Amino acid sequence: MSTPLDIPPADPSPDTLTRPRLPFWRRLGGEGLAVSILIHVALVVIALVWVIATITDQAAKKDPEAFITGTGGGNGGQKAKEFKTRLQPKNIKALAKTNARITTKNANSTVAISSLPVSAPSMSLGGAAGGNSKGFGGGSGGGIGSGKGAGVGGGKNFISMFGAKLNGGEAIGIVGTFYDFKQDRSGKPTAAMGDPANQGSKANGPAIAAYRKEVHEFLVERKWSITSLSDKYRAPDVLWAAQIFIPNVSADMGPKAYGVEKTVKPSRWIAHYKGAVKVPQTAKFRFVGMGDDFLCVKWSGRVVLDSGYDQPIVGGGNIYPDFGKQKFAETHPSKLGKPLRCGPWLTMTAGQSVPLEIVIGETPGGLFAAFLLFEVADAAGKGTGLKLVRFADSPLPAEIAKGHPDVPNVDMLAKGWLFKPVKQADAR
Repeated sequence: MSTPLDIPPADPSPDTLTRPRLPFWRRLGGEGLAVSILIHVALVVIALVWVIATITDQAAKKDPEAFITGTGGGNGGQKAKEFKTRLQPKNIKALAKTNARITTKNANSTVAISSLPVSAPSMSLGGAAGGNSKGFGGGSGGGIGSGKGAGVGGGKNFISMFGAKLNGGEAIGIVGTFYDFKQDRSGKPTAAMGDPANQGSKANGPAIAAYRKEVHEFLVERKWSITSLSDKYRAPDVLWAAQIFIPNVSADMGPKAYGVEKTVKPSRWIAHYKGAVKVPQTAKFRFVGMGDDFLCVKWSGRVVLDSGYDQPIVGGGNIYPDFGKQKFAETHPSKLGKPLRCGPWLTMTAGQSVPLEIVIGETPGGLFAAFLLFEVADAAGKGTGLKLVRFADSPLPAEIAKGHPDVPNVDMLAKGWLFKPVKQADAR
């Protein structure tokens, strides 16, 4: 029996594959983990940048570096508190927005007047010769403050008995436009001019006749169409009237109030007021008044008053064409040389918006006056006393606050009877 041989193991072949020993980092998946970590770090950085940018933007909007002036009033709210610790600018007025005044060199060009800013000016009118009233001062405050303020405004408001010439502020009242029948739109004399140096002389009879003819054409034949006045000289500025109550004044106060006293002689002119008003109460009423030389009123499209030395629509017989050619001849006494005439009885409904037009005019020159009042009927259909037609509840000027002796027994305050404008109509 043979003895087994000890055979040594064969040497490994150089071609035999063996698994390399990997580092611990790679055995843990280090390459994929590193990529994932890098991606997440990048996302976190982007998110942080976005959040910081958003917070910064919101903070800038809430508390801007620039100083802010608010047109709101009151105590200013939170914004005003924040401004206390901030650097104040040297000139706050320079930061307030100034309303641009739109003018035209051509007095007869067509200009549409938009609604004015909402700050309401005081309509305490000046004397017959007019005057100046300061605009509103500047104010600061945020929009969340309580109370009311005048806001920011500049310039001056010219005010006269014929109305207010506003440079900023809410237009209160009905708008009036001035026309001179003695000149055409380019300023050339018309047949109504006559002798400019002696406007009231008898030699101007033909000129006065020409004026009356054209007024009649405008009010009767053209039915108050302002396009028929397009060939007349027109004042470049309008006035806003809070009432029509003008005691005897020089006839040159009309052109002066409208700023055309240097180009318009004080005769043969008209002022046309137009607007829409809200009826204050439901009642039966009538207009009462008088103009030197005339005053005509149209209410809801119908002529409801024609009173004065001249009566271009109803004539001396007081025959009203829009009321079945009825005669309305009742009057109230005055010391003007002519009585205050009464128009037809009308019915008004509270809250109703009604278009209103008023035309006043001066013929030969000298003195001028105009009064527009109304009277409410009682249950028996009788008048209960004269009240002033008012379009604003601001204080009346001192000259007429207690009425005027030429027109006695007038309730000048007319509490509860404010004919408030609801639509600012441009008479042009």
